[in-house]
Amino acid sequence: MNCMHCVKRIFAVISLHAFVLSTGCTVVQTTTGKVSNLMTGAFTAEVTITNADTESKAVLTRYGTDAWCVVFNEPQTLSGVQLDFVDDEVKASYKGLEFSVPQSAQAIRTELQDLMDIIDDMALTPDLNGKSDEGKLICDGAIDEGNYTLTFTDTGIPVEFSLPCYNLVVIFDSFSQQGATSQTPTETFQTAILSETVIDSGVEIATESVAETDIPEQEASTESVPEQQE
Repeated sequence: MNCMHCVKRIFAVISLHAFVLSTGCTVVQTTTGKVSNLMTGAFTAEVTITNADTESKAVLTRYGTDAWCVVFNEPQTLSGVQLDFVDDEVKASYKGLEFSVPQSAQAIRTELQDLMDIIDDMALTPDLNGKSDEGKLICDGAIDEGNYTLTFTDTGIPVEFSLPCYNLVVIFDSFSQQGATSQTPTETFQTAILSETVIDSGVEIATESVAETDIPEQEASTESVPEQQE
């Protein structure tokens, strides 16, 4: 009787162990997913940028590969500041007046440059592949600075970008694709920036002159310009 009791206990332990293992395997299983890539062309989105020290709000626009624009709304020290990223060059301006990138925007500039490079690389493929999780697609990757995660809805709309090495989180909102254009990304970018400058300054300039050269020089503004880098 004792031997039979021992055998029953052994079988019970083995069965329990097998159940735990099978349950554990079920928990860690992930499913792969694929959605259409909505970031292959031009788009705009409102973004909230949080890093270790600050939180900023801005409108992020992609005109094409290596052609981006960021216009800050918050905090007050950056409100109205525009950063233009074109062909590995970054220019800062405030109401059409160019100046050095403010010290308060240097960290965000570097972090956003990483995000832009990642999206430009992703834009080369028509589909996004990742892990499906509760109606979202999670795309993991790595750059020189560290690992990152880009999260999308099941329809391909970007939701969140995180780069733990910088304690950086970028939340996307009001994502909108822009219409197709026959211009190159750089031409589209320059035309858009020039148009904004013309409207902001209240100066009427012929369309031909807007499309062909750089922003016209403007008189110094009497308004205060955000803090500049020393």
